[in-house]
Amino acid sequence: MIRMFKSKDYVQEIELVDLASIQAIIQLTGMGVTVIFTPTGDLQSVTFIEGTKIITAIPGQFVYKNSTGTVGVCNFEYLDENYEEVTEPTA
Repeated sequence: MIRMFKSKDYVQEIELVDLASIQAIIQLTGMGVTVIFTPTGDLQSVTFIEGTKIITAIPGQFVYKNSTGTVGVCNFEYLDENYEEVTEPTA
């Protein structure tokens, strides 16, 4: 699910939770990925790569893209403190 928050800027974000969210993040960012799993097969981290830009996210973090095209990783608290959510979460 893509949720949108606003300030003077806007940011779209997707929470990294599973393999399905990785595909959604790829669609949002257009970046390539490297996925790392734990020895038990759980998702450990995902590294997103585009040219020389590399960002790494762990499950529970949010990958965002702002209105200028900047891609980054943050926690929900950062979004909540800096933006007003403008979309309703879906169940």
